[in-house]
Amino acid sequence: MNASRNATDTAWALIENEKRRDRFIRRVSIAAWATTFIIVLIVAVMTSISLVEMTKAQMLGAVPWMTVMASAMPLIDVLWKLSLLVAVLSTVGIFLRLRTASLTEIQLRLAALEEMLASKPDSPRT
Repeated sequence: MNASRNATDTAWALIENEKRRDRFIRRVSIAAWATTFIIVLIVAVMTSISLVEMTKAQMLGAVPWMTVMASAMPLIDVLWKLSLLVAVLSTVGIFLRLRTASLTEIQLRLAALEEMLASKPDSPRT
């Protein structure tokens, strides 16, 4: 009986350890995404300033429209790469969370089954 209780306690301790690790990873992820979006915002502002200046130059006839469009390309490049990164990471995250959730559920069910079997008195054998 004591061995089964230790196994259950060990299983719950492992689950709590995984939850702590998940919380840490979630905090790091939030900080990284916040930093990423701040950097994207800075790039957007810098590109917008350049784009406004180039548009003014085009209105005066100093540069063609392709030069104006070329000044917008760094922002477009950053945004499509960021959206691709978010799409890939969120898809991978969904698959990993589904797998982790099912493995945790299996572990909990096995621990409950072990506890149930350990709590039954041994029946006499015939």
